[in-house]
Amino acid sequence: MNPNQPDPNQPPQYPPIMDQLVFVSCYTTFDNLAHAPAGTPAKFSIFTYKLHENGALTLLSISREIDNPAFMRFHPFQNVLYVCSESILTDDKVVSFSVSPTTGLLRKLNEHGTGGKSCCYLTIDKKLKHLLYVNYWDSTIGSFPIQPCGMLNSVKHIYRPEKSVVSNHRSDHLTNRQSEPHAHAVVLDPCLGRIAYIPDLGEDVVKQFLYDPENGELRPYGSIPADSLSPGPSGPRYIEFHPFLPVAFLVNELSSSISVFEFEEAEASLISECNVSARPTLIQIQSISTIPFAFPKKLNTCGRITVDPTGQFVLVSNRGHNSIAIFRISTDSRKLAEVGYFHTRGKTPRHFQFDKTGKFLIVANQDTDSIAVFQFNQTTGSLNYTGNTYDVPSPNFVCVCAPHMLARPRM
Repeated sequence: MNPNQPDPNQPPQYPPIMDQLVFVSCYTTFDNLAHAPAGTPAKFSIFTYKLHENGALTLLSISREIDNPAFMRFHPFQNVLYVCSESILTDDKVVSFSVSPTTGLLRKLNEHGTGGKSCCYLTIDKKLKHLLYVNYWDSTIGSFPIQPCGMLNSVKHIYRPEKSVVSNHRSDHLTNRQSEPHAHAVVLDPCLGRIAYIPDLGEDVVKQFLYDPENGELRPYGSIPADSLSPGPSGPRYIEFHPFLPVAFLVNELSSSISVFEFEEAEASLISECNVSARPTLIQIQSISTIPFAFPKKLNTCGRITVDPTGQFVLVSNRGHNSIAIFRISTDSRKLAEVGYFHTRGKTPRHFQFDKTGKFLIVANQDTDSIAVFQFNQTTGSLNYTGNTYDVPSPNFVCVCAPHMLARPRM
């Protein structure tokens, strides 16, 4: 065989990726949000950095193509970034940006309305056919078709709950946010990608939806209590599946706790393939606090939850305690055991993200206008501050990606 020709029996080889890109989104306006940030409104809404091997960041570009960006998702095979806006006063939109893999420059491709308010989560399905989203304020859920080039078409399906929104303004919402539905995320099951899980902060449940990847339709299919092992209110926010164990972790914003569930793969397959009634696909086995026992729960709410890339640890951000809580996962019992709490070097860590190696953790400290970089010990689960902190006004989300140097074929 010619050594310059690719081996047909081996997967295609691509050039080594360049340094990773880090996108940080920022709140630009406060009076149209469901919550009340305490930082500085940003003049620019997206900051793009290059992440170096030592954990340092270099600022590459800034953009003001979208106001109040709140969540970002990078396409698995295209250099396309999806960003949603967040407002309780007007319907939100999702904007598609092309990303330069060398300069980090963002160029707006197109945008489409979500048909609802306060968009807060985006998910790309397994077949790369649709981008799913949820609107927190009116609890609407929908899907955008994804073109082969990565751009979005307009909304193909939208689900609206029967109960209308009760809150009329932010002050009312902050005292009555469990008087109505408030969808906070949409996450697909790790097996077939046919069951969509929607943590509903307002109703204290995780809703199951049957998802059709061909037409983007979402149909309700029962619900699961957010925490049946501890007294509420819980306020479920995000749910995360383990990369290889049949277990899911739900972070409860209001109770500062994690609900651990065994994932019933057989039941999920029965619903997905046969479209018949089945038992809930999540069975709770543990509830564990994200803050120290003596710290007042009323002074804290939870932000993000994730499993580290090695699959050994669960991390949660505490807004108020201003920490990342880290737990070790038992491969036998699937339950969590506390590792420790690590200060985030700022206030209100709304979001954080691992880099692609799992060695670095970047935290967005919303109310102290900064992001901080930590080194993660993949053996002990501890965080060590790298000394790298950067001024970013009202950061709310971190997206780390390895840009694609070649267009890769869709699977």
